Amino acid sequence: MNAPVPRGRLKRTCLAALLAACCLPATARPDAPQPAADYRFDDALTLGTRATASLSRFNRANAIEPGRYQVDIYLNNTFVTRAMVDFQSVDAADVSPCLSDQFLLDAGLKPSSLNPQAGVNGSRATEANCAPLSQRLDGIASSRFDLSRLRLDLSIAQSLMTQVPRNHVAPSDWDAGTRMAFFNYNTHYYHSAHSGGRGSNTDNAYLGLNSGINLGLWRLRQQSSARYSSSGAPRTDWSNVRTYAQRALPALDSEMTLGESFTAGDLFASMAFRGVQLGTDERMQAESLRGYAPQVRGIAETHARVQVKQSGRTIYETSVAPGAFIIDDLYGTSYQGDLEVEVLEADGRLWTFTVPFTAVPDSMRPGLSRYNATLGQARYVGDNDLFADFTYQRGLDNNLTLNSGVRVADDYLALLGGGVLATAYGAFGLNSTFSSARTEHQQRNTGWRLQSTYSKTFLPTSTTVSLAGYRYSTQGYRDLSDVLGVRESARNNTTWRSGSYQQRTQLTANISQSLGDFGQFYLSASTSDYYSDSSRDTQLQLGYSHHWQQLSYSLSVSRQESRRTQLLNDDQQPQYVYNRSTSNRSNMVMLSLSMPLGSSPNSPYLFSSVTHNSTGGNTYQSSLSGTLDEAQNLSYGVDASHNDQDKVTAWGGSLQQRRPLATLGGNFAQGQNYWQASANARGAAVLHSDGLTLGPYLSDTFGLIEAKGASGAEVRNGQGAKINPDGYALIPSLSAYRYNDVGLNSTGLNRNAELQDNQRRVAPYAGAAVKVQFRTLVGHALLIKARHANGEPLPLGANVTDEQGTVIGMVGQASQIYARVANRQGALRVTWGDAPDQGCELRYALTDSAAEQALIRLNATCQQGPAP
Repeated sequence: MNAPVPRGRLKRTCLAALLAACCLPATARPDAPQPAADYRFDDALTLGTRATASLSRFNRANAIEPGRYQVDIYLNNTFVTRAMVDFQSVDAADVSPCLSDQFLLDAGLKPSSLNPQAGVNGSRATEANCAPLSQRLDGIASSRFDLSRLRLDLSIAQSLMTQVPRNHVAPSDWDAGTRMAFFNYNTHYYHSAHSGGRGSNTDNAYLGLNSGINLGLWRLRQQSSARYSSSGAPRTDWSNVRTYAQRALPALDSEMTLGESFTAGDLFASMAFRGVQLGTDERMQAESLRGYAPQVRGIAETHARVQVKQSGRTIYETSVAPGAFIIDDLYGTSYQGDLEVEVLEADGRLWTFTVPFTAVPDSMRPGLSRYNATLGQARYVGDNDLFADFTYQRGLDNNLTLNSGVRVADDYLALLGGGVLATAYGAFGLNSTFSSARTEHQQRNTGWRLQSTYSKTFLPTSTTVSLAGYRYSTQGYRDLSDVLGVRESARNNTTWRSGSYQQRTQLTANISQSLGDFGQFYLSASTSDYYSDSSRDTQLQLGYSHHWQQLSYSLSVSRQESRRTQLLNDDQQPQYVYNRSTSNRSNMVMLSLSMPLGSSPNSPYLFSSVTHNSTGGNTYQSSLSGTLDEAQNLSYGVDASHNDQDKVTAWGGSLQQRRPLATLGGNFAQGQNYWQASANARGAAVLHSDGLTLGPYLSDTFGLIEAKGASGAEVRNGQGAKINPDGYALIPSLSAYRYNDVGLNSTGLNRNAELQDNQRRVAPYAGAAVKVQFRTLVGHALLIKARHANGEPLPLGANVTDEQGTVIGMVGQASQIYARVANRQGALRVTWGDAPDQGCELRYALTDSAAEQALIRLNATCQQGPAP
């Protein structure tokens, strides 16, 4: 993707681009790559100038002046990074970029491809080599700089490159951010009033805080909340959810957590802990290595094109050299069918073969592994009991993934082993866990738990069994959380309850069936029973959905049943003396319709449904929602409902506005004998070296834009954020370890500022607070029609510099100069050569009325004389 052209630089470089475009060979196609042909600008042909015009420096296609430029670097037409690059003269005619060997190696160049004997070191940094790539590399390589787009293209033969996964971001590009402190807040106030027999008023309020401090790679986090309720005796509760510190460990592709957090729940049941955790952070891997996808291996007899298809769609294509090849950077596309591989040889022959592709969540790519280690005290359950666990998973090949784990505590041990086997009949996962624990009444219980999963897409019928699982536990098996809970309840003489305590079996299934042009059908079901009594929980959902033009409709049926049978005993007798059974059952059928009422982005959306509940009659609901402004920052909703069993009708409405500094909302509802109203606000604040900046909200990884003087400029994809008068704005969310394009729109920009660049690309560490700086020109915009003292125009293409010697433009046609100046009076220097008499000075002074104009037009005389 080409980066947008910085507006300030475009104005200074468009003349060169236009002149070059005018001189393209007449037979050249405009959209075809052009050779590096020489252009011929004859200064003698520029009539009416007293001095020689300075256009001859554009006589080459890649003509630029030596200097430092911020450029987008592309390697073989793939974006690499945006960086400041030195360009230096390497001979009388060429200017070459200075790139270090380390930069080329990080971009994927094989170390053996470098020619250590070639090189011209740059004066700015001895590590930067300014020799042309064709001399530095032992193979075909070149570079080309597009001045108008500030784009540097490097072309290096594939044989000189190592295989880099798609969307790979080099660790050297990861940004740890800067020191900042922040907090998110989420507030909600709710008031309800009842009349009649339940006449009462209640007030409830909630405040949630998520705050942190970033110090390099270390980040501190704290989550807490406060609740107020006026129901009964008014009370306020403060809850400290968790406090912890985290740090990325790039050398291990891992992340370390110190403090209060949770264990991973992929193999053992998740537990809250207070301690230390170290585990693989898969976000550090290239996006094409996330999730599970098999390796594709094959042999090509010529320079061949390889296509990988899934369900008839091409998901990957590449070219390979003769011999064996391997494709190991497919994106994870679980549950979508086998891979069809086509190898098209250079001579036209076509080979095809199939790679089975089925996966369950524990599946790992061949050669990749994942671990997690935790040591700490249990939270929320037990009496701060110490425990430790360790899990490890590794993908051995396309078909086999191995799982292992151990969890230990005082008088507790659990060992886990298993894996995933991928076959043509589906992916089968099987884990077995042994536990030994001292539980209630000092008894020791040992047992096993067997957990199996299955996944498969049946292409002939387009049936997907996304996840079917079965779990069986012997009577002596115990999870650690249940062991600690039972011990605590025995000490406190209370009763311990949990969904996993003495669970015997659990069966889950999720099936979806495509009906082609006739819609989609799905089924979801689960059932569980327990050893302790005859309790059973059952859930079943069936659904069908389809659409006709803009109308979407769905029909769903659900059934929920829970049965509880508790065996109760007399404290004085060892045998059970009676039991108590309860059963809850409900069936529900819902038909829903939805459609937009118009074709514009602001058109309202209508949703209607009718629901039949076996325990509550029929309920009819309708709602209308949409946005009221062009930017879709102000949204609304109105709704109404009626229940025919209770004869109750209710209606309500809501408004929400997303502001640059916060998101505000409120709603109101009215029903029979009651009404309620609520209000909410969500926002964030960041404390940095230059002050405090407010925003709508922040995720764990965010950015702070600095664009001094650019107040009013909109942040692209910034949830309505704008540059504030201090020159800052918040980017609410960034993707960790991935390139994020951060941009500014000039819409709303104050008239005294100009963006020199409007896009940046950053790849932050997870949890980083990244400062993204944009260069701006602040001052008065001048359009000067300049002449020599004798009335002759200035040389076309002459450089224009400010009082600090910075080039801010060049002389255009009709001897006009565009410049932005900070002061109301001063001087500009125009130069068209190195000789002392090849320059003149333009002085300007702005009146009060002129200074208020967005573009100030001036006529000025350029006084001949040497540079000061």
